[in-house]
Amino acid sequence: MKQHYDRGKLEQEFDNLPEASPIADIDPFKGDIIAMVGALALDYLDLDSGDTLLDIGTGRGRWAVAASPYCRKVIGIDISRRMLEDARSNIASAGVENVEFFRGSFENPCEEVNLSRMNINKVVAIYSLHHLTDPMKMEAISKLTQILKRPGRIVVGDIMWFDDPGKHRDAWDEVYFDDNELDHPASISFMKEVFQHSGANEIEVVQIHPLVGLISTTFL
Repeated sequence: MKQHYDRGKLEQEFDNLPEASPIADIDPFKGDIIAMVGALALDYLDLDSGDTLLDIGTGRGRWAVAASPYCRKVIGIDISRRMLEDARSNIASAGVENVEFFRGSFENPCEEVNLSRMNINKVVAIYSLHHLTDPMKMEAISKLTQILKRPGRIVVGDIMWFDDPGKHRDAWDEVYFDDNELDHPASISFMKEVFQHSGANEIEVVQIHPLVGLISTTFL
């Protein structure tokens, strides 16, 4: 697998994403594997009325909108200006008032807003972390734990290897994996290591597919 991160190319990819692309759909009940992962991630967040949720790699904001009735506030960040424009249109159409969107990234989550002042105690990343190389994943999770108010929770639902991806090549399209310079999924063992290194007190792993899973972590 290639291990080179090109933020500019990734931004361009999402800025030019077709309206009908399933990668950044606005329907949380679409029925594909991303919708399945997202719905499970929201369950594992265990949101309540006092929570502030950070949705990192929010895309068009479908999970931010889906989470909004269950918590005090949702903050969505994304590197794509086009995705953020669509996300703001999405919340306007949905009549949602407790969601805000800002430009930001895993490597610089506070690009437009100081998230440390937002009392964020829940973080979700759905189908977004796999764009980072492994060293960047480690650094990004470390930064998120510094923002996170304790007790807090970080849930990642994404492409991650539970088995050799070469054995499941016929399922790559099904899970929206493309072995190109923009996709850098990690093994489940490495993903657990990332959170252990970042000081998670509890780590729960759920396999959804041989190539897709969820990690729910608690920080006390």
